[in-house]
Amino acid sequence: MRKKKNAFTLIELLAVIVILAVILVIAIPRILDVIETSKKDSFKNAAQLIADSAEKKKASNKLLDKDEEITCKDVAKISDEDYASCIISFDSEGNAKVSITGKGKFDGLKITNGTKENAEVKEITKPTYGMKATEYITNLLEYDGEGLKKDNTPDQNIRYYGANPNNYVSFNNELWRIIGVFGNNVKLVRKDSLGVLSWDSSESSINNGGGINQWGESTYEDGTTYEGSDLMQYLNKMYYGGTSVTCYNRENNTTTTCPKDSKGKFLKLDETSKSLIDNHTWNTAGVDSNDVYDSTTYISDTSKLYKAERGTKTGKNCTSGNWCNDTVTRTTTWTGYVALPYVTDWAYASENEICETNYDAYDNDFLCKKNNWTLNEGIVSLLSPYTDSNNANLVFGVDTENSTNLGSAGDSSPIIPAIYLKSNVLIESGAGTSSNPYILKLSS
Repeated sequence: MRKKKNAFTLIELLAVIVILAVILVIAIPRILDVIETSKKDSFKNAAQLIADSAEKKKASNKLLDKDEEITCKDVAKISDEDYASCIISFDSEGNAKVSITGKGKFDGLKITNGTKENAEVKEITKPTYGMKATEYITNLLEYDGEGLKKDNTPDQNIRYYGANPNNYVSFNNELWRIIGVFGNNVKLVRKDSLGVLSWDSSESSINNGGGINQWGESTYEDGTTYEGSDLMQYLNKMYYGGTSVTCYNRENNTTTTCPKDSKGKFLKLDETSKSLIDNHTWNTAGVDSNDVYDSTTYISDTSKLYKAERGTKTGKNCTSGNWCNDTVTRTTTWTGYVALPYVTDWAYASENEICETNYDAYDNDFLCKKNNWTLNEGIVSLLSPYTDSNNANLVFGVDTENSTNLGSAGDSSPIIPAIYLKSNVLIESGAGTSSNPYILKLSS
């Protein structure tokens, strides 16, 4: 007789599958938790090891009378595939603090100021399309921090810096670039100049033809209206508003053709772009060198300059002379759509850390022009007027050396417009590169 073969019935097989599925449902989250915990522990241990090794390296350097920067790669083998950034700093007692952001297998993890004794791992969320532009950039700073930093001003603005950060935006069917996040607004600057124009010009009898360094609308001493600088009027009445104005490109009211595109049409902002621009209150205070420059240390303090740009001094404190005879009552704020970058927008864009404290720093060559993505067109006009005891027409610019300079408002310079986006503008897509710029959209 044949022996019966033992086998599972279909019902028994199904029962086994169900049991295995239940086990998996219970086990997988726990396995994933173990993996996640292990990943965090590994990330934490790496930061603590770097801090410990950095302190030992610093102690060794001190014995050898060496004064050199200590980087993460000096003291540990860290992979560019797993770490987006790693920065070591030391407190006054020589204790190392490590700030490290992960990517790859450590994607979404960040440690700020971790020590050899303790390093707190923080989970960070990758920014997603559809976020407000301010939130997207803020999250991006937390997520990988590449090309982004907080400045040392009381406002702690987030700024793009370095030679070529990923801050390109498609705006007005052109390439613009993001300066940074300022409160509830993102600030943009056009990649290329519109053309060569004067900040302001005047007839020869007023400040020797050199113009008036008051940006916005104001009054004359007799109470009549001063409409603001020629450039302000062009940018807001013609470039933004579509109404023809007279353009100037030298002192003594020398006129020129307003900027045109390659097809011979006057340059202007399209309606979609205009809908994204905030009617913003800009600071237009005059800068007094006595408030920002230390003649003993030869330091032009960047944070003091930022304060001065937002201060209460006007661009005129002189009372007599051929360069000081306009009768405009100046103001220190102006509300409008299109203006120019500030001096500090240029200084903080440099990769050179010294520019955060000394915007005119030099060592045979002016340092703030190095690895600086902004204003690479030679002499460029900036928004800030200058307070001087002999002149009422001086304004800041960046010269061919890419260092700050002062010139007559009537001088002709490349004009690079700047705008603030409305607070509800979203980043819809893009990577911020020149070939794949960010695409903006107004939130409904």
